[in-house]
Amino acid sequence: MSLLKVVSSKLAAEIDQELMGPAVGFTLPQLMELAGFSVAQAVTREFPPGSVSMDKNVFVIAGPGNNGGDGLVCARHLKLFGYNPVVFYPKRSERNEFYKQLVNQLNFFKVPVLPNDQGSTDWLEYLDPERTLCIVDAIFGFSFKPPIREPFATILDHLYGLKDKVPIVSVDVPSGWDVDKGPITELALKPSTLVSLTVPKPCSTHLTEDTSHYVGGRFIPRDFANKYGFEPFDYEGTDQVLKL
Repeated sequence: MSLLKVVSSKLAAEIDQELMGPAVGFTLPQLMELAGFSVAQAVTREFPPGSVSMDKNVFVIAGPGNNGGDGLVCARHLKLFGYNPVVFYPKRSERNEFYKQLVNQLNFFKVPVLPNDQGSTDWLEYLDPERTLCIVDAIFGFSFKPPIREPFATILDHLYGLKDKVPIVSVDVPSGWDVDKGPITELALKPSTLVSLTVPKPCSTHLTEDTSHYVGGRFIPRDFANKYGFEPFDYEGTDQVLKL
């Protein structure tokens, strides 16, 4: 991993700022759609239809921020790909109407979204390896700073306790990791798969060899990538993700 080109959190923020600025004109919903689609496609690469039980659940745990929004989009695409996603969205964002629309879309496609009842433990049944294919970790991402507050401290405690019994696919930054420094909490997750969005961040250099690493976000032209110090990735065919 030492040869992998990464960009710092500061530079990654500048990339997003320019992409959503007036000169380029992407919107946050557009970038979230591309990100969620990339994560869903990475899931299909790691758990290809025909080689796994499609009756098992893909358990998507979404946090309150943009990382969680990526997870909600991912769940919708997985449903359309023929998987059986179930979403746990315990602390729903009230900052942006778009997040409510994402939940409405999940309801439209009959993707179960577990009630966010305080104190409910119904979600624990989806940690059972007999019924769950993988867990999509869309809890914390780019802006994570400890301490971990409830209900996420309890959630990460349970996920950490799985000890590889159920594969975890993390979105951009594994939960409990700092985007630049890597694991910084005792409950930092060890994903079986990481999907870096747009370009890998420094935390990805802390992955072990048994973690599959994808980059997703096929919308960066060469001159823009070079401006920020990296080469665009050699995506194949019409793929939105590339395994590194």
